[in-house]
Amino acid sequence: MYMTIALVVATLVILTILYAVIRYRRRNGVAPREPGVLRPIEGVWIALVAATVVVLLVSTFRTEDRVDAVSSEAPWTVRTVAFQWGWRFTYGGTGVSIAGNDQRPPALVVPAGVPVRFELTSRDVIHAFWIPELRFKRDAFPTRATDFELVFDPGVTTTGRCAEFCGLAHDRMDFQVVSMAPERFERWLRARDARTGGGRT
Repeated sequence: MYMTIALVVATLVILTILYAVIRYRRRNGVAPREPGVLRPIEGVWIALVAATVVVLLVSTFRTEDRVDAVSSEAPWTVRTVAFQWGWRFTYGGTGVSIAGNDQRPPALVVPAGVPVRFELTSRDVIHAFWIPELRFKRDAFPTRATDFELVFDPGVTTTGRCAEFCGLAHDRMDFQVVSMAPERFERWLRARDARTGGGRT
């Protein structure tokens, strides 16, 4: 919708400029005649601009509500804590908690094809949870938690990053993302939980 409206507006502006250049150009040394005030046309133009702004605002908020909607049926919840300069991923209902830093990035292992709910927060300053391959980014704030859901394709192995400058080691604040079939993910989670004895790693 934004692109369509932008193209229409650009076309109208270009045509208006071309019309003014041709219609009111200087001819045979005669100064061009200034156009009179066309209040009805100006009123229509203002109304069109206002209507366009309203349509874009309503569309934007509706889209954000749809994208930000969090269902109560997500089978897995990952509590994600950002800190200078690393990440901690804690899997709800288990004792599995994986942490890393700028020298040893952690791995975010997720099931593929099902909604995964994230509860994102920060321990110190503002960070940003960013997975470029998914074209998804969300800020992490130290004073509040942000909930969102993602669905991962099978066989994804990619890198996530912090996209908010947060200090001297910001450029090394990465994490790995690995998606696997839900059955394999559950086996991985049980094995990790058993190996850590329900504690944190």
